Amino acid sequence: MRARGFTFIEILAVLGIIALATVGVLSLRDWATSNARIAEVKAQVATIQSGVQQWRPRNGVYTGISVSSLSSVASLPVDWADGSGINPWGGDIEVSVDSADATRYRVRFTNIRVEEEGMRLQRDFADIAEAASFSSGTFEVTFQG
Repeated sequence: MRARGFTFIEILAVLGIIALATVGVLSLRDWATSNARIAEVKAQVATIQSGVQQWRPRNGVYTGISVSSLSSVASLPVDWADGSGINPWGGDIEVSVDSADATRYRVRFTNIRVEEEGMRLQRDFADIAEAASFSSGTFEVTFQG
């Protein structure tokens, strides 16, 4: 009489297939997470641009602009407060006047831990902003008011 059951080779084959499927799922998860962070930054920048237009002084000079000044008049969500720890990587968002031209403003995201994501943001904003740069975990974009 022959014994029934799975052979060791069959079990190894099934475990190998499960391992390959797991690796595939994990790589897709990382890709999706990265895309979600980039989409969130783009949404935050759009919110800031809208808030800046509401806050904008009549003379078009952005001296004194900051996340705090925008939040204090509800041009940005009040829970953004001073911008600490609210970007998708847990870093800060800063809004300031461009030191070279007071009619422009800068938006800075700190603590970007994935180099490729920062470089993608720089590329994506290059055509729609006055300037966009990424260096040492910091993404900065400058807009004309």
